[in-house]
Amino acid sequence: MIHAIVLFLAMQVAVQGPQQHQEAGIAALKAGHFDQAILEFKKVIELAPKDAPGYYGLGVAYIESRKYGEAIPSLRRAMQLDPGLTTVHDPLGFALLQQGYATQALAEFQKGNDKAGLGMAQLEVGDLPNAVHNLMIATVEHPNDPDLTYYLARATGLLSKRLFDKLDTQFPNAAITHLADAENYAALRQEQDAEAQYKAALQERPDLRGAHMALGQLYARANKWQDAENEFRAEAKVEPGNAEAAYRLGAALLQNGNAQEAVPELARSLRLQPDMPETLAAMGKAQSMLHDYPAAEKAWGRLVQIEKTGSLAAEAHFGLANIYRRQGKAAEAAREMQAFQNAKNPQPQQ
Repeated sequence: MIHAIVLFLAMQVAVQGPQQHQEAGIAALKAGHFDQAILEFKKVIELAPKDAPGYYGLGVAYIESRKYGEAIPSLRRAMQLDPGLTTVHDPLGFALLQQGYATQALAEFQKGNDKAGLGMAQLEVGDLPNAVHNLMIATVEHPNDPDLTYYLARATGLLSKRLFDKLDTQFPNAAITHLADAENYAALRQEQDAEAQYKAALQERPDLRGAHMALGQLYARANKWQDAENEFRAEAKVEPGNAEAAYRLGAALLQNGNAQEAVPELARSLRLQPDMPETLAAMGKAQSMLHDYPAAEKAWGRLVQIEKTGSLAAEAHFGLANIYRRQGKAAEAAREMQAFQNAKNPQPQQ
């Protein structure tokens, strides 16, 4: 990541002094022959000790060789000889950061243009909001860089922890703090503590968006479907425009054997968010339970157009096979059973 940027900057330096060795050093950098590049730039310095490019090139070659401690004095000397050589700031910041001098590195990156280096330095000095901002920009520019992904994840994680700690220390009795604590307990599968915190949040703010749905999901995982239905119904009342709340209420009604009431909730979910696979799967099941096979076929048929493999697709094909079997359509039923097997056990692509 940073090495490639530094190498690009090295190519931008105007060739001065002993041109032959300078050009040979740059060529060696391009070819990845870093030890040879170091020798060439040292020759440049011997022949032109007052010219900045030799020191700059040597510093870059040291960085590419991962000799960061040796790069620092060379890059600083280049800056002393030519204060206008602004391309020195980013490689110098990188070398300083690699040696653990985060504060000094930050000062250099602030004068340069490297958002990745700036974000990493800000992360090290604890400036988490700005670190997240700059690392996000860098990640958008370089989406396949694993180092950037790691540092962005680390920065956002630390910032998140800091903010949650602030909630607990400054607003311990706020409804939103109870909600945050409940989510943490739920993630740790500490269901009783999570339930207590969700209820505490809702006692403070019965209309707290998302709290009823999260509590309902907690009950659903425990197969407490009547409790889940009650919470999803409350969430649907708080958020009538939320497609997921309508779907979860419909799914809970279905689990409780009330397909007749589930259908309008699932239909409402599909109006709010068309082609939601989970809702289509539940709608097919509900209509099948009500023996409305054309409606079930429509829902499941649409689902398998969207989802080709996986549990939802397999469920839909299995349901369609049962419908066709009831209708005496043996060929169609066999086709759907084969599709069921293919969706459940997809073949790896060649």
